[in-house]
Amino acid sequence: MFTGELVNSKGKTATAPLTVRVTDASPARAVLSADNWDGDGRYTVAADLWWGTNATSSRFLENGIEVSSGSLTAATPNAQRAMLQVSGKPKGTNVDTVEFRNAAGVTVSAPLSVAVTH
Repeated sequence: MFTGELVNSKGKTATAPLTVRVTDASPARAVLSADNWDGDGRYTVAADLWWGTNATSSRFLENGIEVSSGSLTAATPNAQRAMLQVSGKPKGTNVDTVEFRNAAGVTVSAPLSVAVTH
């Protein structure tokens, strides 16, 4: 809530209170993609935030286990990107998610399944 007071030589007048409601302080939801076109277990997972409030850090999870984390530079409304380099994965499917964080909260991406076929 904000209030103010206007002052001049004739006196002062209080302003009416103004309430500001913040609805989008947590980071926007990042979108995951992977470049594992050949299925060989060596690929990059990219987390892209194209619009909305930026994050100050990221945390990648693979099959629910943290595999990487790092800092991000918040510069809303600019886009953000975090990357995870993956190598040596055996055959199977891995489910990746990313958490984008800032002082207001945490937002989790939709899961991305990445199949390693050979």
